[in-house]
Amino acid sequence: MNLQRIRFAFRAFGLHLAISVAIALLGAMLVFVLWFPEPYAAMVGGLELFEILLAVDIACGPLLTLVVFTPAKSHKELMLDLTLIAVLQLCAFGYGVQTMWHARPVYLAYEVDRFFVITHANIHPDDWAVAPSDVPRPGWTGPRMLAVHVAQPSDADYLAQVQISLNGLDAAYRPDRWMPYEQAASQLKARAQPLEALYKLHPNAGLLIDRGVHKTGRPNGQLRWLPVQTKKGADWIGLIDIENLNVLGYLPLNGFQDGLLENGSVYLGDG
Repeated sequence: MNLQRIRFAFRAFGLHLAISVAIALLGAMLVFVLWFPEPYAAMVGGLELFEILLAVDIACGPLLTLVVFTPAKSHKELMLDLTLIAVLQLCAFGYGVQTMWHARPVYLAYEVDRFFVITHANIHPDDWAVAPSDVPRPGWTGPRMLAVHVAQPSDADYLAQVQISLNGLDAAYRPDRWMPYEQAASQLKARAQPLEALYKLHPNAGLLIDRGVHKTGRPNGQLRWLPVQTKKGADWIGLIDIENLNVLGYLPLNGFQDGLLENGSVYLGDG
């Protein structure tokens, strides 16, 4: 009887697992193709969030089916169990997808000497109302570009703005300081660094930098770079076409100190 029960339960477990995997693959396409295009999943922790989502989804679905399924139960009892498990699993999956929706990167913001990756969760819900109307709204397909108006000594609220930044809230994460990306073009061109500086900063990453430059399809003289910072740190740099200011790709290099992330991959942007 025990062997029969095990076979019965594992048959149901396998079917439920196959359905769950199919749904998870659809979810992965939504998350990693639209919401977290490479390399943003690595930048802001999207991969770790999705792994937690899968673990919870399997625990709430196939594993519960394995536990409760037994031939001793009637067909009606089994259908009731499956319905309850399916509802629980869908609720858990839906909550996980909603969490990833809020954790998705929505802006790549230029500020003085770096880019900030801004996720939807980085912005307080009440602050969205003060975002300038000429800044693009968050989309479904990865972050959009914007620039940050940094407080100047001549501004009436200069001291207040400096105090807010000193308290740990960078201007990039305050929608009232946002402005269209194009308005910072002259400053970005002046601040973006030449490739020679990147080779000098990372003398052991020459081959990685070469691959990144080659994949952009632009000559070295047309490329510049700036650090890319997230709440996790500044372990990436963005390669910029200095003519149109598009970010063409990313390298897993710290823009402020020597060092290389473990994966050593090259990622191309949409520009």
